[in-house]
Order: sequence, then C-alpha cells, then structure tokens
Amino acid sequence: MKQAFEIPEFKYNSEELKQVYLNNTSEWAKYGSKPELTLYTQYVSLENPVILKHIEQIKNYKEVIENVKFFKTLVNAGVGPHRDKRNVAINIPVIVDEHSYVAFYEESEIIPSVLTIKDEVKQSTAKYYRNSEPIEKFKAQGTFCLDTSTIHGVINESTTDRVILSLSFKDKYNDYNTVKKMYENGELLWKK
Repeated sequence: MKQAFEIPEFKYNSEELKQVYLNNTSEWAKYGSKPELTLYTQYVSLENPVILKHIEQIKNYKEVIENVKFFKTLVNAGVGPHRDKRNVAINIPVIVDEHSYVAFYEESEIIPSVLTIKDEVKQSTAKYYRNSEPIEKFKAQGTFCLDTSTIHGVINESTTDRVILSLSFKDKYNDYNTVKKMYENGELLWKK
C-alpha cells in the first residue's frame, strides 16, 4: 500500500534550509484546531537563493513546481489523519530525526477541517478523519515523495519540532503516479 518513496539522489543542505526557515517572515497558517494535532505551514519564496538551489535539481522546475512551504509539526505532537487538497508532494528534511514519521490510515468518518491565518478561522478543503487507525508507517531521513491524496498523518515523538520543506506540483504534475513514473524514468531530476 505504501504511497511514498525515497529520493536518495536529491541533494539538500539542512543547515542552509534551517537558516531560511528561521529567517522566513511569511505568515504561518495552522491546519487543525487542537495544538497536539495541528500542522503549521509557511510559504517561502521560490526566488530565495537557497530554495532555488534546491529546486533547480528538478527538471523544468518552473513548469513543474507550484509552490514551496515549510511544514512544522510540534514536539511530541502530530498531524491527524487527513487528505491534502494537493495530490503529491516532495518533502525535504530541515529538522527531522528518526523519532518522527508519516503514518497511513484506514478510512473513517470525515470531519470538518479548519485553517487559521492571523487568527481568522476558515473551513479548509483538506479532509480530516475521526478515529482512524494507522495501518502503515513510513520513516525517511532524506528527501521523499508522498501521495498526499491518501489518508496520512505525521507522528513526531522527537524532542524538537519536525520541519520539512514541501514542494507542491502544478496541473498535470499534481499526481503521485506521474511524479513516481518521472522519477523511475529519469525525467524528474537532473543527473549530476
């Protein structure tokens, strides 16, 4: 069932990305209403030199990449079972250790999802699931691709917040199987 795969060829510098994360001034958005099950997201500019250096590894990145965000999961917390409004992501570790991971869940009752930006609460298009049981875990210390249309969540049992840089895809590329096939056929990354 696993709807994720590692991309060991993707080169990244966690320290450089951490500095961008610490100095990024974009507004944080929160998905979720319980602090222990909330995902924090923050846009980052595609023009930032460090970000650009990383995403330039993707062939035709201007046609392929929609946006880039930092995703933060608090220490000893998680992100509840959900489906994104996007269908695929490539996630790059910024602050990640072996005590945090992605979990895949069984389908259960859909519950309303809220998004909070600057204390304004809105309904989100993401779908959250109540009392869903995990059926599989995926641990990756490096860059990985994730099918975000499947029911998934994050468990962070670390002693620090978990932070990743997440790449979203445009139009016809916003499909897990398309990105996976591109990777397998050598069409996703430039060879170095």
